[in-house]
Amino acid sequence: MNERHVFYCDNTLEGIFSGVYQAWDARVGHGCVELRTEEPENMELFCVYHRVKTSLTEAEKVRRTIARQLGPRILEEICFAACADDPKKGTAIYRTLVECLSVHGTLYKKKSLDNLKNPSVRKVTELYRSVWTEYDHYLGFLRFQELPGGILAALISPRHDLLLLFQDHFSNRYPRERWIIGDSTRGTLLVHQPGEPCFLTGNAGKIIEEIRTRRDEGGDYELLFASFCESISIKERENDKLQKQNLPLRYREDMVEFHQKTDNCRQKCVKEDN
Repeated sequence: MNERHVFYCDNTLEGIFSGVYQAWDARVGHGCVELRTEEPENMELFCVYHRVKTSLTEAEKVRRTIARQLGPRILEEICFAACADDPKKGTAIYRTLVECLSVHGTLYKKKSLDNLKNPSVRKVTELYRSVWTEYDHYLGFLRFQELPGGILAALISPRHDLLLLFQDHFSNRYPRERWIIGDSTRGTLLVHQPGEPCFLTGNAGKIIEEIRTRRDEGGDYELLFASFCESISIKERENDKLQKQNLPLRYREDMVEFHQKTDNCRQKCVKEDN
């Protein structure tokens, strides 16, 4: 009986790519390898456990290999799948790369992952679609709020780890602004300074709570926007079922137009006008 070799890596893109590199380099047989991002409570029999140390150099080598031999489309699918909230993503990504880079994987070159009869490829494709759908929704639903000092801040509560996926989009959209995006689920922040690359920081629970408190207070523009959203609504044409389909409830917690109490907003605006 062949022993299973379980490689534990950090639950990050660099950690997973480092795990792929070290598991491949171990030469223990691809079919015996499992790549996990969570350690089990109990050890299993007939398993050899390896702890993967994240290496940016090894991760970059894996990224370059995927981009060169498989093309940018498959690299994107792998990277999105690595951001998924799924404990089985590491093994699926590893075995998908084995399939794509093997002798039988020449058909994948410069194409997409379409060999859905392979369970690992199918798993990666499902994860990619799930992450991409949530990412695409947040591009439209994410709301920035200006904090003291001119810093733009936004909060999200995603199922998947999306922060790094936002860096290119919002860096190009707001290149001269200082902005931060907080992940309330994981307590992490994506920080952008003008002229510098974005960076990710963890253990930011206190900062996120402070942003949430300031958001709850509501500034003038937030109150005005919430009042505007209510004023253009036609009660007789409201369709809750369609609204929930286009904008699921879980996205509304961090959106200004749903979070602010618009009745109070209107009263405050009227008082200020008078």
